[in-house]
Amino acid sequence: MKAALALIFFACIAGSMATDARGQILSQLVSQGHAVMQSNQWLVTPSTIFLVTLLVIFQVCWVVCRFTGDLPSIFSAFLSEMSKPLTEMGHHLLNYGISTVMGSLAGSRFIEITSQLANVFSVAQGVISTTVANLTGVASNIQIQMFLRFTIRYRCFYSTLIDINNQLKQLNMNKQYKKVIDLFNNYVQKHNPSDLVINQTLKACIELGDIKRGSSIHQHLSSQSKQNHFIQTNLIRLFMKSGDIDKAKEIFNRSQNKTLFMYNTMINGLSNNNHGKEAINLFREMSILPNEYTYTILFKTCSQLNDSQSIEFGKDLFEKLPIQYQNHPIILNSPLHMLMQHGNIKLGEKLFSTMNKDITSYGVMMSGYLKNKQIEKTTDLFFQINKPNDIYLILFFNACAELGNAKVVHSILNMFCKYSDIESTKKLFSQLNRNEMTYGLMMNMYNKRNESEETLNLYEEMKREKIQPNEQISILILNAFFQLNYFIQAEEFFNQISNKSSMIYDVVLNGLANHNRAEQAFDLFQQMSIPPNEYTLSILFKICSQLNNTKSFEFAKKILNEMPEKYQSNTIILNSALHMLMQYGDILFAAKIFSQMNKDTISYGVMMSGYLKNNRPEEVIDIFMKLDNQMDEINLLIFFSACAELGNEKGLKLGKQIYSKVLSNKKLLSEKVIHSILNMFSKCLDIENAEKLFKKLNKNTISYGCMMAMYNNQNESDKTLNLYEEMKRDKTEIDNLTWILILNALAELTDLSTCELISSELPEKFYNDIQIQNALINMWGKASSVDRAKKIFDQIIKPNNMSYSTMINAYGPNGLGREAVQLYYEIPFEIIDDIINVCVLNACSHASLINEAQEIFKNISIDKRTDKIYTAMIDCFSRSSLVNEAEELINEYKQSHLPSYSMYMSMLSAARNQRNPLLAKKIYDRIEPYLKDQKIYATSAKVLLANTYALARDLTIASNIRMKMNQSGLKKLTGLSWTVVNGKVVKFRAHDRSHPQSNEIYEELERLTNELKQHGYQCDVSWIGRPLLKDEMEESVLSRHSERLAIAFNLIQRPIPNRIQITKNLRVCGDCHTFSKWVAQVRQCTIIVRDANRTHHFSPDGHCSCGDFF
Repeated sequence: MKAALALIFFACIAGSMATDARGQILSQLVSQGHAVMQSNQWLVTPSTIFLVTLLVIFQVCWVVCRFTGDLPSIFSAFLSEMSKPLTEMGHHLLNYGISTVMGSLAGSRFIEITSQLANVFSVAQGVISTTVANLTGVASNIQIQMFLRFTIRYRCFYSTLIDINNQLKQLNMNKQYKKVIDLFNNYVQKHNPSDLVINQTLKACIELGDIKRGSSIHQHLSSQSKQNHFIQTNLIRLFMKSGDIDKAKEIFNRSQNKTLFMYNTMINGLSNNNHGKEAINLFREMSILPNEYTYTILFKTCSQLNDSQSIEFGKDLFEKLPIQYQNHPIILNSPLHMLMQHGNIKLGEKLFSTMNKDITSYGVMMSGYLKNKQIEKTTDLFFQINKPNDIYLILFFNACAELGNAKVVHSILNMFCKYSDIESTKKLFSQLNRNEMTYGLMMNMYNKRNESEETLNLYEEMKREKIQPNEQISILILNAFFQLNYFIQAEEFFNQISNKSSMIYDVVLNGLANHNRAEQAFDLFQQMSIPPNEYTLSILFKICSQLNNTKSFEFAKKILNEMPEKYQSNTIILNSALHMLMQYGDILFAAKIFSQMNKDTISYGVMMSGYLKNNRPEEVIDIFMKLDNQMDEINLLIFFSACAELGNEKGLKLGKQIYSKVLSNKKLLSEKVIHSILNMFSKCLDIENAEKLFKKLNKNTISYGCMMAMYNNQNESDKTLNLYEEMKRDKTEIDNLTWILILNALAELTDLSTCELISSELPEKFYNDIQIQNALINMWGKASSVDRAKKIFDQIIKPNNMSYSTMINAYGPNGLGREAVQLYYEIPFEIIDDIINVCVLNACSHASLINEAQEIFKNISIDKRTDKIYTAMIDCFSRSSLVNEAEELINEYKQSHLPSYSMYMSMLSAARNQRNPLLAKKIYDRIEPYLKDQKIYATSAKVLLANTYALARDLTIASNIRMKMNQSGLKKLTGLSWTVVNGKVVKFRAHDRSHPQSNEIYEELERLTNELKQHGYQCDVSWIGRPLLKDEMEESVLSRHSERLAIAFNLIQRPIPNRIQITKNLRVCGDCHTFSKWVAQVRQCTIIVRDANRTHHFSPDGHCSCGDFF
């Protein structure tokens, strides 16, 4: 067909290029077209005919556009010559092509496709008719009418075919087989039936068993139709169903195109006609790879034959089963049936235990057990089925019929218990002669329903009837005690048991461990008089994980090393041991066991969670990537948590990679997994993807918490508070953890009025939550309301280490160093930790309490002096210009540790405060070799060095340092100040003009600066850290700093506030500090500025709480 199209296309172009060669081209076109269309070597579809026709017309139109004069003769001659072969081609397509093509389209899609094709031809007719109508001015009406007759004739013919096929197909689907036959009989009186029509009719004959009609159709088939493999397959089905095996074989043997479906039909037909041996032999002759249906038929055949030779063939077939079918329950049910029917119960049970089961699998096993007189196994298996249908009930009652009367009653009682038919169960139980079995069934039902009191009531009945509980009932009674938290009664009952089995010990050990009584469980294990089994050992390791102390760990490790050989490869035990080792932090031993053991999905999860607990997220990711397709919810949760802990580009990239895989498997995309993905985006600061995912979620407390944590980390407290308002509108539950995030956002916002407003909405039920109380202390401290922070602290009945450190940190930055020291000495010694020590030393540093800091530092034992404690002490010395003492401490620390960047940064800050560039350069040179991979520290160090030179008025060197920073890609953090006015957060950068009221702000700032000058304020140009630009004034550089814009914005409000509160992400420069003191004094207001280092309280008397010590 492609050749025909190409020839037509080429002919049209050639005709447009050479008029005098027109006759020769047309002749070639027609002859080649005849040859191609009469060939039987191509196959087309209805849409191909449409495209051919359309393309011819398009090419003709193209010729018209360029050489109008040649159109009538070429088009007329072409249509005249080609109308007959085109018509023949349409007949050929309908009779021999479409039926074959459409015959391959099985199922419900057929009607849809044929309907669509009919629509296509409807559209095609319209397009062709319109196109030809447009050509009437240049072409012969006769030829156009011939062309239209062809297309209309073709469409009508095809529409008839589509209509009959649709009707037959629909009737078959509705099982109206007689109507199919009647419709066929009427149709063949006027038309030659296509292969598709024949196929549908043969299907009806098969269903009706109408061998006479089917044979008649077979006799009248054309030679072409007799080779249609769909028709051949249906004829084989027909004759096999009627028992005419020879006729089916004859059709099969004559087929020149044997398909897998045809082989399957033959094998199945032979098997159904008790010719199983022939079916197996035919399979051996197959040259086509079998599919799942082939295997299912063969296993069924072996079951029917049920002789040794056939069963061995079936076993061999099963062993060679392709890997893609080895987990296919539909296929595996067939060999399972074969094994059970032949009496190979052990092999059947082995297969059943390892396979993916469906409801049929249970039926096959029950039927097999029943056949092999394994009656109790039949009934036991019945009770494992969730929702048995009538077939399984019949099997169950057949099994009951094989049992004695008592066992029948017990089985029925068991059935009632299983389905929680409480009324029937109690009624039957009340009428029974009770024994251990009936009591056990009832107790088991009550325990599963969490009605343990009823279990204990039955135990009291047993005591009255003097029935001694056996091991199974003892276990049920112990479980009931533990469910009700009756630990004393459980212990008493346990002590009464004379012969304690390992299972009894397991129940008690596990019950104690599950109720936070690990010490008691550990002692009991050591008292055991019988060897532990595998479950006992796994419980022991769980107990030691909970205790997590050296004594229990060493004991468990000894048990682990001395385990019997049969347990050393037990995955359940080793998984529990892995968890214990990881909890204790013995990563090397755990990794060694993990590398040598037989792993399951749980093993991977245990190692991953262990690495995560030990802050080794990269190892978590490495293990996860080896899981291949064994991903489950737990492992995904751990993986995304690890990516979140990494919090960098690598973690985000890997997380996105797995996220895209999870999206294609909706079963894995649980609510928990989605929230862990959201947590990953938030902790990796991928705000865009986090917000996109958040919008798609059914939002709950967890999702809001993830977003709030991200916004808090990004210093976007206002967005956290917006989410809080959204939660209130949506009436989403706000738990204590969410309130902590909200209070932390308020702490970073540092606006007292906003803190007052929102904290007043805190529910009373959280007032005594110590985490909430600590968050409130932090909030009030950062909002510069230390009195309120102290009030909350005093309400805490038993402050923990976080309470003390938070309160000390509320004192320190607010300039109340002595109060911080006083509180420090009130703390119980046993709860003083690294954080508390750092906080109190920082408080001393801000208040220049050198002696107090030295005393505290001296009392900290050397083994507990961390790098942070050393840094805090060095900062104390540096702020007080005690550089030599600071250096001595650094040298002391370096004797046993690598250098700490933060220590040197403290000294650099001291050099800047002293305006000592020589000292700054000396310190910078010492730290520079270690800054190559430390971008944040490298930037801060260079900025401090440049600022020191600038303060010493060596602007050239300062500019060179900044230039080198820019060249190396290091960027100084942009200064930002924010304030809250009328409940809205307003942010400013230096020289910012983005605010709608910028003109008023700058006018107020200029007016304010002039007013301060009149009172004695002078600009300190030494704080200008760069050369002035052209037309730039020294004063204008400093007077446009972000905190001054925030102050001016507050002062244009009406009424003018008497308290201004501002937060800045960098340190306040010296000139802005002086400026703020003057504003507070001249305008008689309080200004509070919390910068990156401390909180400055500028009072109306012109002083700052820092005592100019910053």
